[in-house]
Amino acid sequence: MNQPPHFVLDAHMHCWDQLSGMIGNQKPVTPLKQGRIRVGEEVMQGMPPTFLDCRATAERVLADWDWVGVAGGVLVQEYMDGEQNDYSLQILAKYPDRFRAYCLPDFFRSDDVADEAIGLIRSGGFCGVKICGGHVEGQVRLDDERLMPMYAYLDEHDLRISLDFAEGEAQVAEFERVLERFPELQVAVGHFGLPTRQGWPAQLRIVHHPRVMMESGGIVWLYRHEGPEFPGALEAIQRARDEVGIEKLMWGSDWPRTMCDFTYAQSLDFVRRTDALNEEEKAAFLGGNAARFYGFPSPEPQRQPIPPITAG
Repeated sequence: MNQPPHFVLDAHMHCWDQLSGMIGNQKPVTPLKQGRIRVGEEVMQGMPPTFLDCRATAERVLADWDWVGVAGGVLVQEYMDGEQNDYSLQILAKYPDRFRAYCLPDFFRSDDVADEAIGLIRSGGFCGVKICGGHVEGQVRLDDERLMPMYAYLDEHDLRISLDFAEGEAQVAEFERVLERFPELQVAVGHFGLPTRQGWPAQLRIVHHPRVMMESGGIVWLYRHEGPEFPGALEAIQRARDEVGIEKLMWGSDWPRTMCDFTYAQSLDFVRRTDALNEEEKAAFLGGNAARFYGFPSPEPQRQPIPPITAG
């Protein structure tokens, strides 16, 4: 690798100890072996086949981080993996300098979710609440009055929301109403606002709110048909930069699912190597913005990628 070193943080990745999840609240997701999972009745590759036990542990992602020179990252949970609140707290206790983590309450229990979310936050360690919009669409609106005590608590205590909107733009209007009541909420919009799934322009425009950011976790699967140069993804990053400013954007990998198609290094190097961003913009996008948003220190010198044997 000949790229100049950057301070890099992964603003969107997943870990689980035991996979036991759901798609929505209907299709169970169960682990098999060699990274394969069963979703309902269908068998598919859910992670790299080297994950023989189907566990996406902190130690596995740390190995990838150390390989390519990533300082740390943000655990954002997902219902398809199963709730990992206890495991996330274990990771935070073991590696406090390298991880931040969101809790995942059960939004399918809409009457109780606000109290559960506040209780999880009070248990200590979590930086905020994850909302899986695509899973809860049709179950609970983002502006449901039952969620307002949760938003109020997050706002009062300077905590954050990781929000993956459903495909399209319908949920954006719901969340705009939340931001009307709590304009200082800190939010990270996931999956770069789903530009290939009719999420733009609304999911991009919401980032104009003063404390709303957007991260690119999963952008390589949104543009997987292009191969590891990802010209469409780079065009989307440039358009977002021009629309909301580079200071509002963060890089993320969506590890380990995206590693079914590409290596972790490829999910990062297409940004490191591009001429579409200048070095100052790369520094902000790859780690500087996430360091500010999540309170990571910016160490000097930056972590150096480990050179491959093939480069010698």
